[in-house]
Amino acid sequence: MLTMKRIDSIKQYMPAALWKRAKAQPAPAPHHTAAPPPIPSGRRWWLTALDVFLVLAVLAGVAWFVSLATAPDPRITVHLCADGVTSEHFVFPSDVRTFLSARGVVLDSGDTLSCALTDTLTDGMEIAVTRAFPVAVKSQNGVALLHTTGGTVGDALRAVDVEYDVNDELSHLSFADLEPGMQIVHTDVITEYDTAYKTLEYKEEVVKDDTVYNDTKPVLLQEGQDGTKQVTYRLVYKNGVRVSREVVDQVVITPATPEIKKVGTKIHYQTHLSGEFRIYKDPPVAGKNGWVEMTMDYITAYTADTRTSTGVRPKLGTIAVNTYYIPYGTEIYVKGYGYGKAQDTGAFRNYKRADGTPVNQLDLFMNTEKECRRWGRKRNVTVLVKLG
Repeated sequence: MLTMKRIDSIKQYMPAALWKRAKAQPAPAPHHTAAPPPIPSGRRWWLTALDVFLVLAVLAGVAWFVSLATAPDPRITVHLCADGVTSEHFVFPSDVRTFLSARGVVLDSGDTLSCALTDTLTDGMEIAVTRAFPVAVKSQNGVALLHTTGGTVGDALRAVDVEYDVNDELSHLSFADLEPGMQIVHTDVITEYDTAYKTLEYKEEVVKDDTVYNDTKPVLLQEGQDGTKQVTYRLVYKNGVRVSREVVDQVVITPATPEIKKVGTKIHYQTHLSGEFRIYKDPPVAGKNGWVEMTMDYITAYTADTRTSTGVRPKLGTIAVNTYYIPYGTEIYVKGYGYGKAQDTGAFRNYKRADGTPVNQLDLFMNTEKECRRWGRKRNVTVLVKLG
């Protein structure tokens, strides 16, 4: 027998027209054990069957809803970490590719995943997207741009096929971590060594001898000879261009032999007269540089402390002349007296020869009377006079 609760439940799921019809039917007679129930007519039997069908349908629907409410949730929890944001998602099981596509997550070149795109989602799964960043590598071959998710400077160089060794220069340490936008500069450094041979020029050494006149020809005591040394250079090239060349080693193969000469240091004066100051010079040569021979009638010597006829004070080298033959200022060379100059004249300019011509005489200045007497009076002496 249907209770009121079940009737209300049936009413909830039964259409209103059918409910009215069912309600209009007369209530069944009370059940008595003594008298069997009357046999319903055919129309009333079909209505009763329909009622039973509806009740069964309602019961089935209720059972379906109850089973639905008590069944476990088929969705799973997935954690996604991308672009610095971590989010939690409740999704139906699928693969990683489908999951990322549904959420607009696009993988660029170089990006990495913590799992494979073909992996099936599982409850509590964590999917991490690591984005690649650009790194530039500049080398002798040019500039290479790569996208990577991490690593070291050495990894980046190997990725673009740049070989380096301990002699090369790097803008960053090879074990330094890569950073977004990093610019790595690699300079190829090659060191070479070159050997050359250089001549060691011999030096001149002088041995001084104060017993030999300084104008004496030097005497060769030892002949000089060049030597040889080996020079090693270090050449440094950067990206194929030589940037330095320095000497790193020198070895003398053959030492140079010095040239040794002996020279005199004794001052050679023109004469040994007292107060001599004139440095010795070789006698002039007749016929060269204006020097000509001239024969003097007499050559005498004098000493005095008065000025000469040209106004200068006499000294060794002052010669009195007959200006008829030799003008003032003329250079004269007298053997045994040396070089002198016509700067004075004397009374002999008035002397005459037997033929009436003026006497051609020289009077040489000396510092002492004794030296004048030693010179005396010389006749018909040939001297050299520079004319012109």
